[in-house]
Amino acid sequence: MKWLKVFAVFFGLHAIAWVAAHVYHSNNPKTVLVVADTSFVMKPQFSAMQSWIEDFETNGRYQQILIGTDKAMIGPLAEIRSRNSIFRAAFGKSSTESLLPYSSVPADKKIWLSDGSISPSGWSVVKFD
Repeated sequence: MKWLKVFAVFFGLHAIAWVAAHVYHSNNPKTVLVVADTSFVMKPQFSAMQSWIEDFETNGRYQQILIGTDKAMIGPLAEIRSRNSIFRAAFGKSSTESLLPYSSVPADKKIWLSDGSISPSGWSVVKFD
């Protein structure tokens, strides 16, 4: 009978810790900025980048995802009506200066979806060949 009481105590402590962690992370989500390279060179990779974003959203719990392109900030991923609007146009060439407007965006993590030709400091680069 003693082992049942010990088990119940540990189970209760585990449940309380899980609920507390869930409440904390739900109220304090991490902000992740995902910026896609929409230059003409990357046009063949748009569907792969869109799939990556969908998988990232599915696997990302307790985070708010902000989406932008090298041309403009789009906004929170959860509020976008059509995910196809992220990749509606391909023109120009990306450069390090394309990411300067995002330097003032407060984010816990910044992800750059591109071919890897640009490796900006402070960004995680996801390469699409």
